[in-house]
Amino acid sequence: MICTPRQHVARSVSVPSIATMFSGLVFAASVCVAQVPAAISAMAANEVASRQHAGHFAYTAEERSDRTGGHLWREHVVEVGDGMLRRLVAVDGNPLTAQQAAAEEQRLQALVANPEEYRRQGQAHKDDELHAARLLQLLPRAFLITSEGMQGDCRVFRFVPDPKFQPSTYEERVGAAMAGTVSVMEPAERLCTLQATISHPVTFGFGLIGKVEQGGNFRLERAPVKGAEWKTRSMSVHMGGKILMLKSLTKQQETVRTEIRPLGDTLTLPQGAGLLLP
Repeated sequence: MICTPRQHVARSVSVPSIATMFSGLVFAASVCVAQVPAAISAMAANEVASRQHAGHFAYTAEERSDRTGGHLWREHVVEVGDGMLRRLVAVDGNPLTAQQAAAEEQRLQALVANPEEYRRQGQAHKDDELHAARLLQLLPRAFLITSEGMQGDCRVFRFVPDPKFQPSTYEERVGAAMAGTVSVMEPAERLCTLQATISHPVTFGFGLIGKVEQGGNFRLERAPVKGAEWKTRSMSVHMGGKILMLKSLTKQQETVRTEIRPLGDTLTLPQGAGLLLP
């Protein structure tokens, strides 16, 4: 179903810092008063609700990103509270040496002894979840959406910016440059995949304030883990840009999670570390 041309209803949005906006890909939007596919609206509501009552998981992650210095890190991960405890076990396919493993254990023990530092490091994870929820909430409102049929158990929809949408903030201008696909598992109405690409450069203040480069893209894939619990299985982010001529907005990340298993909701930081330490 194509969301047909229509009028827009003004909608106020809160404006976070520009750096947070870009790193989280938070798009502000106007309200689309035409009908959108019911599966999209239901999926967005279900995903937002699930994040508000999300359980905790343990898994193995392989990541190549700015955080890893471009190397492929294999880590055992335990989620505790709003953050993640990570234990590095291999770099570029090579297990840690005894000396490196001992240093990693000391790092984990120091983090457990300093909960404030753990919470500080976990803020990025918490922000990412918040940004993802906001994006899904905006998806049914800001774009024209067409169904492209089934792919396995998931129905695929293509979304493009509404040409009648008039951006009035930085967030809206970034959102107006995005296009991509989203797939939804029916009848559970849960997110299978979401991918989007910046179709043209977005500049602010003639490029002096900031710029988001064309071709930046992200993709995530989610899958059921246990019962109604779903978890992100893979994520890819490749973005480029700058803000105020100084701060880089470039982010490169490829992450794949395996051996995902649910944990209790009352896990403490020492208990989480105990699952990682020998």
